[in-house]
Amino acid sequence: MKYLCLFIWLIWLVQANASVGDLPTFTDVCALQGDWCTTRCQIAGGRDGICNKMQLCICRPL
Repeated sequence: MKYLCLFIWLIWLVQANASVGDLPTFTDVCALQGDWCTTRCQIAGGRDGICNKMQLCICRPL
């Protein structure tokens, strides 16, 4: 039972650390025709992407 509790804590810590990580960003995709920002973000493991005023694609986590 003690090892199960430690295992659950380990999984929780890994998940918490992964959710705080840096969001991927892409340059030179906001000027392309179509929604390449979202496509690149989904390939990188994110939900979708948003182009900001600086033409930088910022990915949102899942």
